[in-house]
Amino acid sequence: MMREAGLPQRPATAAARLAPNRWAELAPGEAVWVESDGYGFDAAHVDEVSEHHEMLWVEFAGHAVQVWTRD
Repeated sequence: MMREAGLPQRPATAAARLAPNRWAELAPGEAVWVESDGYGFDAAHVDEVSEHHEMLWVEFAGHAVQVWTRD
């Protein structure tokens, strides 16, 4: 079920969207914001970036998820 009313707006500290080809600039443990359509923004930390930058693992509240690029 999607959260539509009262979605978290872009936080002031969410400076710029980072394109997948720049994910290699992220370091494990680095604080990031993750935005999802219909859900707004959530704070996370980088867990790992794949060698070819097609996947980025982030950790939300103690559990890891994978964020995949779209073609």
